[in-house]
Amino acid sequence: MKNHIERVWIETKIDENPDLSYLGEYSSSPNEGAIATGKDGRHFPYFNPTMTAEQTGNPDSPQQDFERMEAYNRGDWYIMGIIAKATIKTVSGLLQTIRSSGLWGVESDSDKSYLREVACEELAGLANELESLGFGNAAIGRAIKNCDFGKIE
Repeated sequence: MKNHIERVWIETKIDENPDLSYLGEYSSSPNEGAIATGKDGRHFPYFNPTMTAEQTGNPDSPQQDFERMEAYNRGDWYIMGIIAKATIKTVSGLLQTIRSSGLWGVESDSDKSYLREVACEELAGLANELESLGFGNAAIGRAIKNCDFGKIE
């Protein structure tokens, strides 16, 4: 008997502290292109987009970035990581989980085709890890063919 790939799956994990600076930031003082949030007191009264309308060439981009940040704050979407994982069973019967490096910073409401593309890239990384552990292409191919894509599909 030899080592065996028991299961392959795609896991998504919510990033609890994502970097959303690509959208902008809330502030107590306005920068160029700032949007008044309508909030006061302990809430920041301004949203400073990362890029102004002049920088993007889109007059609506600061407002769109603000609305995107507000949607995030409401919980309409989140940032996540996508990881490919495999459970292998060793000759001695020990179960081990092997994983790809994962891609973080993925928006949860991204197009399904993009999410699947990221998952497939992570599967390729996982396949390299499994190959380095001595698994052959046929065994890896069979295991990946039966991959559980979970929330991606």
